Amino acid sequence: MANLRTALFLAAALCREGAATAEEPPATAAPAVDPAATEETPRATIPAAPPPASAPPPLVAQPAATPLPDGAPTAPVPAADPDAPVLRNADPRFGDPGQVALNGALSASVGHLGFDSGNSSNTNISVEPAFDYFAAPNFSQGVTAFVRYGTSTSASGVDATSTSLGVTLRVGQNFWLARQVSFWPKLAVGAWRNWLSYSAPSSGFTVTLDGVVMPIGPSSHFKEDAVFIEVQAPFLFHPARHFFIGFGPDAYVDVLHSVGSASNRRRFLGASSTIGGWF
Repeated sequence: MANLRTALFLAAALCREGAATAEEPPATAAPAVDPAATEETPRATIPAAPPPASAPPPLVAQPAATPLPDGAPTAPVPAADPDAPVLRNADPRFGDPGQVALNGALSASVGHLGFDSGNSSNTNISVEPAFDYFAAPNFSQGVTAFVRYGTSTSASGVDATSTSLGVTLRVGQNFWLARQVSFWPKLAVGAWRNWLSYSAPSSGFTVTLDGVVMPIGPSSHFKEDAVFIEVQAPFLFHPARHFFIGFGPDAYVDVLHSVGSASNRRRFLGASSTIGGWF
């Protein structure tokens, strides 16, 4: 009986050990790992620069207080803004490009001269517009045109009528000598024609036309032509903006001067004044 009991105990122990072994899952082998596959490819990294530190506001020293006569300090003067725009003096000056100057050649006149004794009289009309344009700094180009008309009656009863047309082209260069003083020489070339008509009571009368003696009759007509070169060199004084006065040498010489069939060229040397403005 004892042997049977021992055999049953051993059989039960063996059954329990087999069940535990059956419930444990079989160990699986770990898969082979490829070293090339598991090696992580390094990525290019760009180091991010740290943001710049904000600049501290500039330290502006406050000006020292100015003591008043009684010793009380004044309020401090506010500091100037360094970013404020700088204002420049843009005032125009005589001779700047784009300016137009009008001088003493711009004139117009109408007049009649009579006398108490005799029948002498004289009437003249003259229009002479002129201007100079500064195309470059202190370099001027100008033109003068003139129209003149006159009638006269002499004491001897000779009536005369004259009509003149002319034009002058010139260039000049302005030189600043001081703040309000400049030198403006100009070289000009001009031409004009004068139509003359005379009516005398009878034959035997003569007239002098620019140094040439010409006989006239009851009805005489002449043409006077001239081509000349002129030099003007005034010194200008600028007492105020857009205004000037000047004085300097003036000279001209005729290249051609004829009255009818006679020729008599002129020469002139002197000085003249001028007054004008610009804009």
